[in-house]
Amino acid sequence: MKWHQRFKRMMTDEYASGHDREIDYQWPSSSFPIISIRSNLSYRQGKFHRPKVAVGLIAIGDIAVGLISIGVISLGLFSVGAIAAALWLAVGAISISNGLALGAIALAPFAIGAIAIGEAAVGAIAIGEWGLGALVIAEKALGVGSIGEWAYGVVVIGKHGFGLVPITEDLFYWFRRLLGF
Repeated sequence: MKWHQRFKRMMTDEYASGHDREIDYQWPSSSFPIISIRSNLSYRQGKFHRPKVAVGLIAIGDIAVGLISIGVISLGLFSVGAIAAALWLAVGAISISNGLALGAIALAPFAIGAIAIGEAAVGAIAIGEWGLGALVIAEKALGVGSIGEWAYGVVVIGKHGFGLVPITEDLFYWFRRLLGF
């Protein structure tokens, strides 16, 4: 049987009804998996079962470890999952990366998310060297509420900056010169 026929059968109800909905596929072999798809579909018949770990160059499963990994928990070069950790790109609810992270909580040099922490951060709450968002705490901050050395936005707190409500060192120096102190 060809690999794509096996895969199609494995993903259909025809296969799952007789096999308790577990997926266990490694190509070309289980001892040397280039593509690994492993899942026990964790929750069935009212109880949880132990998750399976997929390891391969391309890994898909409950827990996935590989160059490209997709799973509830995924680790790799490129990772997608609820909890994703990657060297280059992580996408998930909680994502951690050395490169780019996208997610609800993103930690990376370049982070984009609801809560973004990194050198360059974009999000509702952004913390980093460069920040853009609603509430920003950064060296160079642009947002509704901005706190930083250079702050721009509506309410700004910092050494330098401009905003509708500026609380900056430059503003205090300006008032001091204006009043002759």
